[in-house]
Amino acid sequence: MTEQDEALYQPVAESDFEAVTAPLWSYLDALHPHLWRSGRSFPDSGPNLRTLMSDGELSLGFSFYPTDAAVAVMEYELPDSVRSYVLEGGTLGNVHFVAIPYNSPHKAGAMVLADFLLSPEAQAEKQSLAMWGDRSVLDIDQLDAADQARFQQGERHPSELPADALSNTLPEPHPSWMTALQDAWLERYGVN
Repeated sequence: MTEQDEALYQPVAESDFEAVTAPLWSYLDALHPHLWRSGRSFPDSGPNLRTLMSDGELSLGFSFYPTDAAVAVMEYELPDSVRSYVLEGGTLGNVHFVAIPYNSPHKAGAMVLADFLLSPEAQAEKQSLAMWGDRSVLDIDQLDAADQARFQQGERHPSELPADALSNTLPEPHPSWMTALQDAWLERYGVN
């Protein structure tokens, strides 16, 4: 929502925040009257957002997890008519991280766990909609044939995005933008 994309990848202090975000605020100002409760209140969590969708109060929801809708349909939290999509211009990409504190008293054990979490066995299990339903961080093409076979899921759930839907992944902005945008949004709209 800005002509100054490059500014988003630098610390917010190095940019003209007002100029960079002006198109965003213009869009959100026009959108708010059409939102649930006219944008005066927002669901405070993913589960609450799903409940509002299930109850028919919302027609659209969002999630950071590409398989979230499919899992919610499988668990009868959402109707089976729900479908996922990605915006035409792309979507932010992110992966999970495992961090080991520098002062961890059990670094060796934590490293073993981190290695296991990145193993093809654990990643394939994590990807199963019946388990967690989160896509692997591994480059499947780099695995040997036996490990690649672990990731063959068969038929895709109708509410799940196809694997190539996330091919246009946009880089995340510099972390300082999250705080600055959140603060400006709260000041502007004054809701949770």
